[in-house]
Amino acid sequence: MAFRVDITETAIGDAEEYVRFINEQGSDPGAAGRWWRGLLDAIDSLEEMPERCPPIPEIDEFEEKLRHLLYCSHRIVFRINEAAKTVVVLRIYRAARKTLSSEDFMD
Repeated sequence: MAFRVDITETAIGDAEEYVRFINEQGSDPGAAGRWWRGLLDAIDSLEEMPERCPPIPEIDEFEEKLRHLLYCSHRIVFRINEAAKTVVVLRIYRAARKTLSSEDFMD
């Protein structure tokens, strides 16, 4: 059975920020669109077997079990609710960015 995938406003903001960054670089006018479409495809793939993705390395920092899916230079950080058959994408981070902490998930 497929999972429903929800994306938080914070995660959408993370992705939009990176799209702006790509556009500001100006070297390839289609790069931002390709990255965005690829990101959506990666997120959509979480509908099937989201458990295939490993827990985040910072798992000890959090009370809930968070997982991540790598996409290009980014980590798609999410949680799974097995009972509700949902996946919630919480943040989209550049993989080279600092390690995550609980403060990164406060609005």
